[in-house]
Parts: sequence; structure tokens; C-alpha cells
Amino acid sequence: MGWDTTDGIYIHDGIYSIVFKENHYGDVGSYCNNDDICPPDRTATYPSNPEAYFVTQLNPSLVPEWQWQNTNTESCVRNPDNSISCVSDHPNGFEFCVNHVAIDANGVVYANSEDGNLHAIAQGGALAHGLFLNLSLGAAYTPVSIGPDGKIYTQNFGHLIVAGAGP
Repeated sequence: MGWDTTDGIYIHDGIYSIVFKENHYGDVGSYCNNDDICPPDRTATYPSNPEAYFVTQLNPSLVPEWQWQNTNTESCVRNPDNSISCVSDHPNGFEFCVNHVAIDANGVVYANSEDGNLHAIAQGGALAHGLFLNLSLGAAYTPVSIGPDGKIYTQNFGHLIVAGAGP
């Protein structure tokens, strides 16, 4: 599921759903650090279960309700003039670098990924919106929060980011 995660809980319709990042790492090893059991090239060794990065929602019986995959392949940087330059160098997408997601009252899930985007994922698993902040490879795994003002608070590249108009 990832190396550090705290699941989000979405309460709706008299029940709840569990939302979490689901990182299927490719070339960084795993908890076991045994290449025979956990090969460093997951995609080549397990083509039916390749390197991929998801946000997944489960029902109370732990059955998947939906899943959204980050398929962005481009590393982008924000230039001094605020333009954005990109290069395609992540063929399997980018991992979610968040230790927990934030979920608003409508069930929209907010999560950061290493591609530098804050993703807003609607119920059903469709991307509602993405906001590019700055490339964050190797960044600390930080939580995303929703303030009492309805705004989204996150961190990227050492900066606090506040997104959204609020209620």
C-alpha cells in the first residue's frame, strides 16, 4: 500500500469507505528487501501486476469501490517566469507522496503525488481537478488537510500551499 500511510475515512449513506494510496513500487525494493521475493524490477518480473500508483476506495468489507491511477509520465518544473517545462521520464507514473488523503463532505479525495500535482479525485474514481505545484521527487510524505474554511492545505517544495475558494 505504500511505506507510510494513514487511511482516510469517507462517511456516507449510513456507512463508511476507506480511502488510501496504493503504491505498487517498481525499482525501489520493498519492505522485505529480498530480490528473490520482492524483485527490484516489478514490471519485468510481474507483468500482470506492474509498477503502478493508485488511490483506492474500499467498502466496509474491504472490497474495492473504485480506483484512480496516476498515469502522468512527465516530470515538470516551474520556471522562474512561472512557465512550466516538462520531460517524459516516468513511464509507469508517479507515486503518491502523502501519508494520508483528505476527503471533503462530497467525497472528493485530495492527494499529492511525486509529479508535483495535488489531485482532486471524485467519487467513482474520476479525476475532478489537478493543480501543479512543483516537482516533488523524494519529498517528505506530508498530509493534505481541509481547513474549517473549506480550503485545501498542503506542502510542496518547502512551501505551504492553500488551494480552493472555500465555502
